Amino acid sequence: MMTEKGELPFGVEHNGKTCREYTLREQLVRDSVEVLEGDDAERAVKSDSFYGVCIMAKRLSIAGIAAEETTAALLMGMVQEDYNELAAADKRLKEKRRSFRGAAQAAAKTPDRTAQAGV
Repeated sequence: MMTEKGELPFGVEHNGKTCREYTLREQLVRDSVEVLEGDDAERAVKSDSFYGVCIMAKRLSIAGIAAEETTAALLMGMVQEDYNELAAADKRLKEKRRSFRGAAQAAAKTPDRTAQAGV
């Protein structure tokens, strides 16, 4: 699974510390299912923006913050510049995946010209 690592410009305050280093992973099917079956489902169904925040929270790890504490509520308290950084990381991650797929498809189309012994 591909990930994108970076640093939030301002960071999230947690237990008296500013946490800035993050890792964002690709979105999995389970992320959507968990949001729509979780505590935030009612609001997420009503608001595409909030649904996006919930999905981002599922995919995000922030150094110094436990996974179960990385929630939509935590992200809602971020400054916009930090969330913009996460959105940019998501875009970079999607581009990495496209590039990876493109390279794999190109390699599959290239004939194998390796000489075989005895042929």
